[in-house]
Order: sequence, then structure tokens, then C-alpha cells
Amino acid sequence: MGPQHTQCRARGGPRTTCRSHHQHTLEPLIRIAVIGGGPKCLFALLALHDLIPAAQSPRISVDVYDPLPPGAGSVWRVTQPEVLRLNVNAGIVDASSSLSQENFTRWIARVAPERSKEKYPPRVFVGRYLNEQFQLLYHHGNIGLTHIPLVVTGVERHGSRWRVSGPLSSQEYDEVLLATGHGATGHGLAGELRPDPLAGALNSSPLMGDYTALNKTDVAGGAEVWIRGAALTAYDVALLLTEGRGGTWQPSGDGSDGVLYIPSGEEPRRITFFSRSGALMEPKPEHVPAEISPCLDVYRQRLRQWGVQTRDPNSDAGRRPSWRRPAGRVLAEHALAKQVVAGQALAGMWRVLLECAMECARLMGAPTGALELWRTALTGDSVSASPDTGKLSQETNAAVLLRNSLCVNQLRAPVTTGWIWARVWSGLYAELVVAMDRLPRTTGEWRLFTRVARNLEKFTFGPPELTARKLVALLEAGILHVAGAGEKPPAGAVLVDAVTPGPGVLRRPAPEAEPNSDLAAQLLRAGEVMVRPGERGLLTDLDGTCLARDGSRNERLAALGRPTEDPTLGHDTLNRSLHGEYRLWAQRVAARAAAQPDS
Repeated sequence: MGPQHTQCRARGGPRTTCRSHHQHTLEPLIRIAVIGGGPKCLFALLALHDLIPAAQSPRISVDVYDPLPPGAGSVWRVTQPEVLRLNVNAGIVDASSSLSQENFTRWIARVAPERSKEKYPPRVFVGRYLNEQFQLLYHHGNIGLTHIPLVVTGVERHGSRWRVSGPLSSQEYDEVLLATGHGATGHGLAGELRPDPLAGALNSSPLMGDYTALNKTDVAGGAEVWIRGAALTAYDVALLLTEGRGGTWQPSGDGSDGVLYIPSGEEPRRITFFSRSGALMEPKPEHVPAEISPCLDVYRQRLRQWGVQTRDPNSDAGRRPSWRRPAGRVLAEHALAKQVVAGQALAGMWRVLLECAMECARLMGAPTGALELWRTALTGDSVSASPDTGKLSQETNAAVLLRNSLCVNQLRAPVTTGWIWARVWSGLYAELVVAMDRLPRTTGEWRLFTRVARNLEKFTFGPPELTARKLVALLEAGILHVAGAGEKPPAGAVLVDAVTPGPGVLRRPAPEAEPNSDLAAQLLRAGEVMVRPGERGLLTDLDGTCLARDGSRNERLAALGRPTEDPTLGHDTLNRSLHGEYRLWAQRVAARAAAQPDS
């Protein structure tokens, strides 16, 4: 998928050649290094291209550092089996620009019409789409692009510029953009430090796009496989070891939409998930009932008003989202500072969310109240809203739990408190991202938020219903098992680590935690970036500019996406409309290029 590898002698070092029509005849006015070549990099560069007139195209050159072909990055690489499917609605994927008006929906209708009706198509198609958009930018864009397939080992200030170091050489740049995302599996895009490795596991690196460790030599048919983790990556592994080895599905024949698994003989004898919680994620609700849709609309507006008024009690409640405001204002004003000291900055947010959940329960005819709903938020235990069915979290049969969740999603069983929270959390999430954007809060408030968010995401962002039905079939066939408390892998079991590193740049919340990469450690030691107490991610301004240790803007050093998770929320998504830092970053760079005279 990428351009051919050559030597680009104008600046030295091994790299993928730049577009031929630039030929480095003019030294660019602004040189940019982007660390990481995944979707966040692509979105930022497409936005920059759209702001640069064709006549000014020699003004900006960009080197993209990533061991993998840019566009798809690690998670969406195009070598994945088709068994692995998108976990979000394909309709949100959009890398269109002035170079191409095709979003993913239009693109797949053109290149793979047989897949165009699928809500959750194979991820490999998303990777192909993203790579294709990068290639359009490479060949026809208004910025000079170079792919450098190397690992970045350091970024440090050198006078008015930044020195980016790799294993073979270093280069100096006017701007650096950190967009490392999940990192590059097996390559260490920024020198990742693997936290808490599973001793004896087949894979020494996280399973993110690269599943070569699950080959038939190391995981033979009939083997006993234990998978650490019970979330989306673990489900991918289970499907790769069953459906990916020739197993098939057929309708259950009982009048439901369930399926039965037909073994191929190549799958493991038994696959066991083991995790600290011992619980599976619930299938995501895929429809919003008409009964509660207007209610969600009302509470979206209330949450939006809370976010605006929390920052400025005298402001207009219709104020634009934070990423549409001018950059340069991150921390809140005096009134908010007093709330933070009192530990009350988030009290209004919880009130809005809980009242929304209570109203949705009432509209759905669910006899549940604030106490049961808040207990679910704090514990992650979903309680049936019908008094005669008891607490579902106490069921021991994972297949029964998943089947019941599927019935609840289709309103063929009484709704649960978990289902209610899933509708509230997903329905208000976009407004929550804006309202919480870089909001100061005490470490105690943030611990409560992360606890509740982790619990509610188990109900909200779980597998699609099709994946859940397949897991039920594997459980009922006796191939899949969920380990109980105290169960341990037997001798000779094949171990697979399906736990992926968390977002941010620290392994755990500051200030005690260690950085998760050499690059993050270097920048933190030098005071070039900061992480607020209780958080894991870099604090940035509205245009992605990193804040230094003293709280000042560290001009020309920016970060987007997962490295900034916690001060900003929800970066683990392909929905580029959810965050606007990349747009403001592109606007700043384009304005700088326009204002800088030709040399």
C-alpha cells in the first residue's frame, strides 16, 4: 500500500520518498514531524491540506514517523483477517477532504458493494479506506509528505526548533505533533514500556492489529488456551481461534436470532477468559426506543448548559463547544476554581446524568429508583428493573447473562439498570466530552468519575449483538469458558495476553505512576509537558499545544488523541467530529505559513 522506499538525500536518512513534484527544489518554510501515522495523524494532515493554497504547497513539509504504512496505523492495518469486525457503526468513519468527498460508507459501496449494508464490516476495509486517503494526500496534496518507517527515541528542544531522534539519526523541525495512538505493536513507536506483562504469554506485545502469534504451530488444534482479559480484544482472539480457523455458524432453529457453532476441528479444545472482574461486557444497545429519544434530547441540552455555566456562571448557555473557542484559554476562571477547591465541580454533572437515567427508567415502565441506578454506576452490577427476576450480576452462567442482555436490547425482557445507563451514557456522551473538556477537578472527584465511567462503558461500548450471539454459541458448545474466582491455567495451557495498554502517557494516574514510553519520560523530565494529579494524559490547549510543567503553552509541540486522554475524553474512536483539536492545530500551522515570508 505505500510508496516505494528510496533514499531522500536532501535531508538524509532512510525514508519513503517524497512526492516527486516537490523534489526539494525549495527549502520548506515550516518542517513538521508527526510521531505516529494512524487516523489522528491523517485527520490533522487532511485538515492542514484543505487550508493551504496550492500556490503555497512548498511552504510546508511533513515527515510522518511510523514503522507501519501511514493512514491505517497499527489497529487498522490491512493484513488483518476479515473475521475481525468494526466495533462501532461504520457510518461514523469519515476521512473525506477536498481531495475526496468519499466517507467510508460511500467508499465501501464503490469498492466492496457486497459489504455496503453491513453496520459492522471487517476492520481490514476500514484500514484500506484510511490508507487510500493517505495516498491521495501523498500524491495530490498541498503539503510535502515523507514517510519515515523508523521508531522515534526522543524529542527535545534545540534552540527555537525541535530535534527528533531515531535509532540511526536525528532531524530538526519547526513543529512536532505527537499522535502515537495505541502505538505500533511489536515496533515500539515511541519506545513503549509494556506494563505488567503476562509471564509465559505467546505475545510479548499487545494484540493490536498484529495477530501472528496466534498461528497453528503455537496454538495447535485441541489445545487448552487461556486468555487474559474479558473485553473486546479477548473476543477477537476467541473468534480468530474458532471462526478464523474454519468454524462456521448456522441459525439456532429455535425461532430466535441465535446461532450455533459448527467446529472445524482446528480450534482449541477449550478457550478460557480470565480477568479480575470475571465478567463479560454486555452487547451494546443498537437502537434508541422512541419512548426515551425526546428525553435524551432534553438532557443533552441540560448537560451542555451545565458545562458552560460551570466554567462561567455569567456566560451564554448557547456557547460553542470548547474546541470551537479560540485557543489560549485552558484553565477555568475564579468561580470554578472555588468549586474545585470545595470538591464540587462535578456535582451538577452527576445530577444531570442521574436525573436522565431516572426519567428514562420511568418512561420505559421500569420500577427502579435513584438508589438502584447509582449503585449500578458505582459497582457495575446491573439490576433487573423487574422485582421478580433478581440481580443479574449474581448469575454464574455467562451465556445466560449474554442471552438476557440481547433480549433486553430487543425489549423482549424487562430493561435493567445497566441497559438504562447504556442509553444515557451513549446518548449524552458527545455532550459529556465537551462539558468535561479540560475541566479542573480534585483527584477525589476524578477517581469517582473514572470508576463510574469504567463501569458504564461495560454496558455501553461492548460488542455488537452479532459478536455477542457468537460468544453465546461458543459458551453453549463448551468451547468457551469464563474462569471463576481462584481458577488458574493448568500446566501446559497456552497463554495469550489480550489486555491492551491504557491511554495517556502514564501507566497509572499521576503523580506516582511511571511513563509508558521512553519518549514520554524524556518530555516529562525536561518539563516540556505536564500531567495533572490523578490523570494519565498530557494537558493541552484547545489547539493541541502541550502545556509545559509551569502551565505555559509550549509552542510548536502538540499532541492529539490517546496521549491526551483524561483531560479530554473519548479519544479511542474513529469519530473525528467528536474532537476539534486537530482542526485548530491545522489552522494555527496554516496561519503561520501564510504569515511567514518566503526565504
